[in-house]
Amino acid sequence: MLIEIGARLRARRLDRNVSVDAVAEAVGINRKTILEIENGGDVRLSSLIKLLRYLNLLGLLDAVLPDTLPGSEAFSQRGQVRQRAGGVRSNKNKLGAKPAASSKEA
Repeated sequence: MLIEIGARLRARRLDRNVSVDAVAEAVGINRKTILEIENGGDVRLSSLIKLLRYLNLLGLLDAVLPDTLPGSEAFSQRGQVRQRAGGVRSNKNKLGAKPAASSKEA
């Protein structure tokens, strides 16, 4: 996926007839970083966002990550939007299992 994204960004840059050096200067990131993005390398998200903004592609993130209202499952019991996911907790005492007898009772 990274290689495909990089290839598309390179094609967009070449369609605009802009050199890597010109993009690096305009965006404020290293030339090597731009080449790494275009070759599908693992780079910082902030660098990718700067490049997307320069190529007028930043708005496409809205299609990928739309800003929608959360569903009812996203709210806590207090009616607040949840800030983190929780796993299923197993507590045998709450599930009806009786606690083990202590050594004093035996």
